[in-house]
Amino acid sequence: MRKKMAAAVLMAAMTASLLAGCGDSKSSDSTKADSAQTTASNQSEAGDSTSDLKDGKTEELLMVWPGSNASPADMQAVEDEMNEIIGEKVDAKVKLQIIEWGAYNDQTNLMLSSGEKLDMVFLMSNIREDGQRGQLYPINDLIETYAPDAYSAMERYIEACYFDGNLYGLPTYRDLASQAGFMCRADILEELGYKAEDIKNFDDIEEVLKKCQEVHPELYPMIPSDLNNGCFANYVKGEFDVVTSGVGVDIDDDASDGITVINTYDTEKYKEMAEKAYDWNQKGYFMPDSTTNTTTRQDLFRANTAFSYYGSQHPGTATQETMNSGKEIVSIPIGRSTISTSSVNFCQWAIPAQCENPKKALAVLNLLYSDSDFQNLFRYGIEGKDYVVSDGIASYPDGVTSDSVGWGNELWLCGNGSVGYAWETDPENVYEKFTEYNDTAQESPLYGFIYDTTNVKNEITAITNVTDKYKAIIENGDADPSTTLPQFNEELKSAGIDNIIEDMQKQVDEWLANK
Repeated sequence: MRKKMAAAVLMAAMTASLLAGCGDSKSSDSTKADSAQTTASNQSEAGDSTSDLKDGKTEELLMVWPGSNASPADMQAVEDEMNEIIGEKVDAKVKLQIIEWGAYNDQTNLMLSSGEKLDMVFLMSNIREDGQRGQLYPINDLIETYAPDAYSAMERYIEACYFDGNLYGLPTYRDLASQAGFMCRADILEELGYKAEDIKNFDDIEEVLKKCQEVHPELYPMIPSDLNNGCFANYVKGEFDVVTSGVGVDIDDDASDGITVINTYDTEKYKEMAEKAYDWNQKGYFMPDSTTNTTTRQDLFRANTAFSYYGSQHPGTATQETMNSGKEIVSIPIGRSTISTSSVNFCQWAIPAQCENPKKALAVLNLLYSDSDFQNLFRYGIEGKDYVVSDGIASYPDGVTSDSVGWGNELWLCGNGSVGYAWETDPENVYEKFTEYNDTAQESPLYGFIYDTTNVKNEITAITNVTDKYKAIIENGDADPSTTLPQFNEELKSAGIDNIIEDMQKQVDEWLANK
């Protein structure tokens, strides 16, 4: 049976908050022309939608997404309850399929290319290439009729999922912006005599790291945020919109007089990072052999060997890192929050080209973005068994843990999670914080632009080989930038980075001309 939310009114208010500022979205004329319907057309299609969705023919729709467990214990029960909700509005039922992370990209690529049964798929790949190969169904003519709530909820961000005048996916509600920050152990920070609000820039961070080195010589003052990266891999996050292979634009470029495509590695900002990384490495602030380290940051914290890292942060990072590391972690924003095409369309739900009834598939996805009961089922599972609710907050029942629970999906997979319950470990007012974080982010001058890499495939491969050789050691300060950085950029030129810049500039100019 459907379980009604005690906090339905609050969640509705949060969803309304998500929509704030939608009218400020910058849509190209072509996008508007392709996506907008006239009032008369909308009225006509609205009338047709009921007969399309409730036609007496129950369509089975295969819904595929990634997860750590391909066969959770409560999958059938969740599927049955989801189908009960679906049946009230659509003559359809879903068949759920989870593919484990390690096999997900290969298996879904095979499903898309082979044309086998597939109706709704979660994508973390290049939508331009998937669309160009004819693997995705363009939904711009259907979405406002068959998924109107999903469209309204994500309208500000949906422009990032268009290309060539067609809409190929629905972005999910999450940290759609990106920002860098300083994450560190709360207990050590307090012991050193600092509070989070004392740390506002890299000079403040260096002061803290120096003191940590003096008081706790057994700790690495700073570790890399991710494997195979330098400790400053995220130093310039928020300064550029990097589209591919280090090529992109300065985030402050003013589109009113044109946009200049650049090699972001050959800039003063990147040089500043390289010099500071070298300086901090020489002073012993960085973990030795960071670029070849095979231990995750969470395990380094858990083993009492690390104090901090500089990486991506968003509302909820502190809670997430605390849970994963077993240490209380403080998250301190340093860089600015920015939003780009890739930060939005990195994760989205799409309709494959082989879907035989895209109208019904869209109507099912619409529930994931608008129906609280459907959202809670998909994210948390069966109420009373997989989760319980107290004061509008979900948590595990007594005796149930993340290892033993029969169902669960992460927020960023779940369409519009803000229509469902928050989880007990989420920050207070988590959805409002996500909305503020996204809505206040600085928009890239290339927001809505998707680069077609067809003409530069060989250059991208060659540049990848060069960046694999230099990028991590420069961003970890393992090499003197006075000699290594010029050498890096010279090899990028030899690999063809100027060809990418020229090709992208042409596409950017054309895109701007059509806005």
